[in-house]
Amino acid sequence: MIWSDETSIILGCRRGGIRLYRKPGEAFKESSIRRRWKGYSKFIFWGCFTWDRKGPCHIWSTETKAERDTSDLELEALNAIQEPELKKEWELHSGIKRLGLRNLRGRKPTWRFTKKTGKLVREGKKGGIDWYRYWKTILLPKLIPFAKECERPGFIPLVQEDGAPSHIHSHQASVFKEFWVTQLPWPGNSPDLNAIEPCWWWAKRRTTAQGAPTSKLATASAWIKAWKDLL
Repeated sequence: MIWSDETSIILGCRRGGIRLYRKPGEAFKESSIRRRWKGYSKFIFWGCFTWDRKGPCHIWSTETKAERDTSDLELEALNAIQEPELKKEWELHSGIKRLGLRNLRGRKPTWRFTKKTGKLVREGKKGGIDWYRYWKTILLPKLIPFAKECERPGFIPLVQEDGAPSHIHSHQASVFKEFWVTQLPWPGNSPDLNAIEPCWWWAKRRTTAQGAPTSKLATASAWIKAWKDLL
C-alpha cells in the first residue's frame, strides 16, 4: 500500500496556537493581533510513502504560458490518435442500442468528439493542478516509478489517492492499468483514514518552529528538509 496526498502551505503562517497576554483595551493594538491578508501566497506540497520506505515529494509551482501551450499541442495530437478508435466504439454501442427500434422519433444521433465521448480536455483555472499536470508531474515521473520500485513478488502495488478531480479523471485509470498498478477506490463521504495525514501536522509544526519562513524559497527548502527528516 502506498499512501499519497497534498497539503497547502500559507507563507508567513505559523502552525499551532499562539498564547498572548494583553491588558484591557489592547485588543486592537498592532502588537496584540495576528494579522492575515486575503490572497496570501500558498504552496502545494505532495508526498507519498509506504510502510517501509519514503517516496518522492514535489512542490507545485504555477503553470507558465509556455507549459500551457505545450500541453495544448500534446493533447491535440493525442486526441487525433484516439478519435478514430473512440468513434468506432461509439458507433458500435449506438447501433446495438438502436436495434429493434422502428419509427423512432427524433434525429438519428451523429458522432461528435467531445469530453463526453472521450476527448481529453483541460478545464478549470489556468495555473492550477488538473488531471494533465498531475499525470505529467506526479504520475509518470514520481508515483508510478515508486510503485514499481516497491513491487514485491506475487503482489501488485496498491496506490491510495483521495477523490480530488485530478486523481479521479478517467485518463488516470488507463495510466495505472498500463503500468500494472492498482488504484485504491476512494468513495465519497468516507472517513479520512489516510496514513499520511499526521505527517502534514508534524511537518507544519517543524517548519515553523523557529518562526514561519516569509519567502517561497525559504519555505520550499524548509519543507524539503522536513520531508528528508521524516522517519
